[in-house]
Amino acid sequence: MAITDVSGGPVFEGSASSASVAERIRTCDEGVVVDDRVLSWRWLRDHATDPASFDARATQRLTPPDVVAAASAGRVDVDAAGGRVIVAWGDGSFADFSVPDLLTMGDATVAAAAGRPDAVAWDAVGMRSRHRTVGHADLVADDHGRRTALRYFWEDGFVHLTGVPIDHAATRSAIECFGGVRSSIFGDLWEFGNDGDLDDLASTPSEITPHTDGTYSHDAPGVLALHCHEYEAEGGGNVLVDGAYVAERLRRESPDLHDVMCTIEVPGRYVGDDAHLVARRPPLRYVGDRFEQISYNHHDRAPFWHSEPLMTQVFDGLAAIDRIAADPAAQFEVDLRPGDMILLDNWRILHGRRAFRGQRRMAGGYVNREDVESTWRRLSVDVDLDV
Repeated sequence: MAITDVSGGPVFEGSASSASVAERIRTCDEGVVVDDRVLSWRWLRDHATDPASFDARATQRLTPPDVVAAASAGRVDVDAAGGRVIVAWGDGSFADFSVPDLLTMGDATVAAAAGRPDAVAWDAVGMRSRHRTVGHADLVADDHGRRTALRYFWEDGFVHLTGVPIDHAATRSAIECFGGVRSSIFGDLWEFGNDGDLDDLASTPSEITPHTDGTYSHDAPGVLALHCHEYEAEGGGNVLVDGAYVAERLRRESPDLHDVMCTIEVPGRYVGDDAHLVARRPPLRYVGDRFEQISYNHHDRAPFWHSEPLMTQVFDGLAAIDRIAADPAAQFEVDLRPGDMILLDNWRILHGRRAFRGQRRMAGGYVNREDVESTWRRLSVDVDLDV
């Protein structure tokens, strides 16, 4: 192993590729510079990996904040062949990083993406040409089936399962392939027909326009699962709209309204079923330049007020989102029949339903956003995802 002490000047051994790694790293008074990213001595000390500073089993930091605040320059060595940087201090603590980790660790956009596949924004024509399904037997058989389903989920914003047995145990097991079932005012698993049992339009045969769930929750569910248990009806098709497509189209057609929708909080509420829930956030949210969330539900919007002309701009922005979501060019319709199940990225996909006549019964549940991200990370470690 060729070790270079960059604090004493670059000395390269081994191959040209090894030398190129070391050439990317230097020290300055503030800390270590990797390419153009400056990592301060305090930052490096805060990320020390020796046993006294970090519990690797629990992945928890042990270094007290005052020790971090008092950190000074350490010895910096580069393992050029292995692509690693080691920083050591006189008290025996050290930090050991790979160069790629140093270039991405702490990056907000990378953290938000959670290492997941990139979303592929779609319109109706695009989704009809690439609509994919996963059999329930494949989902529950092994990690390969779960990775496939999760990959489709991140890329398309939803995954369509087929052959799911019509009972609550199967509904639960399918949801739990994505994460723990989230409890809500409707319980953990729920079931609804069109008998008016719930104080919600979902419990009627009426049309429901495209929306996201949980605008009245401070932390909207990350996943919405809908499992068809009964269908003796005419109509009732489920409508899906890609929020990434809505956001991009609004940015292109009305950039001023797009900016308003990114900054002004709109409240949602749920009043009924022994609950009165209220929360607020902007309809569109980004992390850096990456689209992260759409939060829009015309049916559940709470009363609110701004002075003019802002109030008019907010109404125009909401109407623009609704207009784009109502455009047939944006809507992909899925006719769920008994045994079909869709799991939606509720931070990305707007869903709605056509009006219907007859009997239709759905079961389902929610999963927290961090739980489905956790499942993806756990299943993705050291695995080839080209499925």
